Amino acid sequence: MHERGLVRGIFKYLDEEEAATGRRIKKIYVALSEFGSLTKEHFADHFRAEAHGTPHENTDLAIATVPFGPELEITKIDFV
Repeated sequence: MHERGLVRGIFKYLDEEEAATGRRIKKIYVALSEFGSLTKEHFADHFRAEAHGTPHENTDLAIATVPFGPELEITKIDFV
């Protein structure tokens, strides 16, 4: 599944950021292109399903849509 691969890639990136900073991630902000194949609800459902039982289970997720650009972009990360 396309979404599963995207979310797993995001988790790998988050793991690398936590290892590099020594801090836990509290919230991730992503932007979804209106021209992409993902909706806010669809992506959030996949994110929560894949996060269940992982260190990212309690990571807050904020999703914005943009009129154009990459299908998915991490725009900001908040640390604890």
